[in-house]
Amino acid sequence: MENLNDLCKKQHDLAVKLGNIESNFANIIFYPKNEIIVNFPVKLESGKIEMFKGYRIQHSNILGPYKGGLRFHHDVYLDECKALAYWMTLKCSLQSLPLGGAKGGIKFDPRLYSDEDMKRISIGFSGALYKYIGTDCDIPAPDVGTNSKVMDWMTASVQRINRTHDNGMFTGKSLEYGGSKGRSEATGRGVGLCLQSWADAKNVNLVDNTYIIQGFGNVGSFTAEYLDGLGMHCKGIGDHTGYYVSDSFINVKDAIKYCAKNKSLEGFDSVKVTKKEFFSIRCNVVILAALELQLCGDEALYINCDVLIEGANGPTDIDADKILENKGIDVIPDILANSGGVVVSYFEWLQNLRKEYWELDDIRRKLYDRMTATFKKVWEHSRENKMAMRTSAYILSLTNLQKNYEIKYNF
Repeated sequence: MENLNDLCKKQHDLAVKLGNIESNFANIIFYPKNEIIVNFPVKLESGKIEMFKGYRIQHSNILGPYKGGLRFHHDVYLDECKALAYWMTLKCSLQSLPLGGAKGGIKFDPRLYSDEDMKRISIGFSGALYKYIGTDCDIPAPDVGTNSKVMDWMTASVQRINRTHDNGMFTGKSLEYGGSKGRSEATGRGVGLCLQSWADAKNVNLVDNTYIIQGFGNVGSFTAEYLDGLGMHCKGIGDHTGYYVSDSFINVKDAIKYCAKNKSLEGFDSVKVTKKEFFSIRCNVVILAALELQLCGDEALYINCDVLIEGANGPTDIDADKILENKGIDVIPDILANSGGVVVSYFEWLQNLRKEYWELDDIRRKLYDRMTATFKKVWEHSRENKMAMRTSAYILSLTNLQKNYEIKYNF
């Protein structure tokens, strides 16, 4: 499998070339400002003391404090965190947020640990990182393998260390601990809003359109629920246990309930198929909402749809991108499609700073306004310049960062 940071660099270099980004700035902005590695011991519920390695990449704070998720997953590695932090910088710039990019995590499988052990690991990690975290410095959020409960534990831990009531140092918290309404659904809802914007631009009626979705965690399930509300039909779902299809259509509500109870789709009332069979299904929309590098090279030849949306970060490699473009399939890229999460994280941060609580309808309206406006900006740039939406999104984001860098550092 390709190193994720290598894919990131290829995408970066293409945008720099086509967007006439200044070469010195392009070199500076690609590399993270800080690479933090911590090793910390945790006494588990069993009494065993286990060592954990944690990462935090602080990529850029040109636009504001570092911002990005913390991932608990057995495949976490340093170059992955670098790529994800870079993409977060681009997302914030593309959405005109006063935030920079960061990412971090711990390399372990959270499914193998009890809830009590997860709490101890989270507190241990926050204790190792607390010097680098803060409302005006670096604001972590949930990612793969973490959730509002983990953010609550980490927030409370750093508050105790720093003797503060500041909730704004983490986002994605529970509502009871300063979180925002609409945060859990935000990334999936943003994917749905991008699809609606694409349909409006193409004059497509989404009612009775079909889709398949790879990844059925937070992002995938909320995306499916949103598309179900639009009158679309799901033909297949994939998760870490495999790929599942139905003779008719999959009942999304039943699938969500099943996953909540069983922690996966294994055993769900459906037919299990191979990855190739899954991606070969004829449908209108393909949604990638799992992990990175899921559609690589010739795998893109199987895809038979009108539009592909990246709910995950970096799920499509350069070769697959070229194949999809040659097939005339529109790709709504990750730094646009899944940016709803950081947009509502920004809203949570603002509410914490202002000591306010916003209503769900207000948050959804604000998210709609940002997602649709940013989609329109990227769509128009890609059509005017006859280039893929990914390249347009990169160029718009890098151009904004370059202008800010020139002002801030007299570059």
